[in-house]
Amino acid sequence: MWKPTKKTRTMTSKILLVIFSFTSLFHFFALLQIIPYQYLWGGRLQSVQEMYLMESISLVSNVFFVYCSYIYLRYLNLGFVPVWIRIVFGFISGIFFLNTIGNLIAVTDLESLLATPVTAFLAVVSFTLVPKYENQTSEPQ
Repeated sequence: MWKPTKKTRTMTSKILLVIFSFTSLFHFFALLQIIPYQYLWGGRLQSVQEMYLMESISLVSNVFFVYCSYIYLRYLNLGFVPVWIRIVFGFISGIFFLNTIGNLIAVTDLESLLATPVTAFLAVVSFTLVPKYENQTSEPQ
């Protein structure tokens, strides 16, 4: 079975931490209406109120993803990643897989062209954190 190394997992956690942080900022800017709502959610939002609801959910989700990436990194440094956090990253990976499909059928070309590769990348990278990890003495540092 595929077992990413500690170095790969550390790099993955840090990449996710950065991407989720920037994505949180994006959703924050959307809530401030710096980014027009017509370009969000595949161009399917009908009103500012709908945008507030959906972007609030997105912002809370992304802050949760930032937190999970941070927690994973802390556990990794302790030498053992518990099952619950690996299940969370399996769930996150699934969310981004479904999001990728949604981006492919988005009404706006901008979302299809820009968001699809990002969400596909996040789905694959998040899945890297799912396999069991325990610190092994034979692993090169």
